[in-house]
Amino acid sequence: MSIFNVFGQGKKRGLAPRDEGFRIEDRGYERVLKYDGITYSKLRGRGIYTGEYWDYFLPVAYAFATPSILLIGLGGGTVAFQLSRLMSERLRLDVVELSQRAVDLSRRFAPAIKANVMVGDGAEYVAATGKRYDAILLDAYTSSQIPEQFLQKKFVDDAYNALSDDGVLAINYAMGMMGILRFAEYTKKLKERFRVYKVNTAVFEGNVILVCSKRLGKEELLDRIRARMPGSSDNEFLARNYSRMDRL
Repeated sequence: MSIFNVFGQGKKRGLAPRDEGFRIEDRGYERVLKYDGITYSKLRGRGIYTGEYWDYFLPVAYAFATPSILLIGLGGGTVAFQLSRLMSERLRLDVVELSQRAVDLSRRFAPAIKANVMVGDGAEYVAATGKRYDAILLDAYTSSQIPEQFLQKKFVDDAYNALSDDGVLAINYAMGMMGILRFAEYTKKLKERFRVYKVNTAVFEGNVILVCSKRLGKEELLDRIRARMPGSSDNEFLARNYSRMDRL
């Protein structure tokens, strides 16, 4: 059962999306959560994997034996659901979501989530937390844009400080027009603190996962993932794409 807390809701730097913009749609074997027509979350039948960018956060969790993870951006709960199902009792998962409406809908969209879910601004939480996470997964969006506070050097520094010594910051980065224009500037900030790798997601999908490692190099990270990730065709596909990630 999820635990719901509230902190710092409605702060100036990150106002919550309009509640009426959210909508759950069931389409055959798929369930999606949309905001203003843009898909924020997806589930496929009774399975765990989506075949899309959400799956690409999962290998990062397998880099740690008993991962402590912070997810910024719940949406309907796709990634939180996946981690809850795959890692069960080994996982300690905190989630920060700006919209109370999204949190409420997630209980219906993905009711099997096991996490400490908090309502508030993720950047503010990272700046204030005294916790040390093995991984921070950033999947925060307003429509098709990452909110401005997550693109700033302060967030990069705060995330670095909130991670364990071999921790990883993983970012869902949309390669739309604005994303492409800001990519070099943003990755330059990330590279000042992290080793930064780019994982390409599904063909024709306009997202990449930026894997930002404090200490682990590519081969050590891959060795950890392969050692703990259960064998399956889905996992083999993800591991293969991680093996192809490029250092920026």
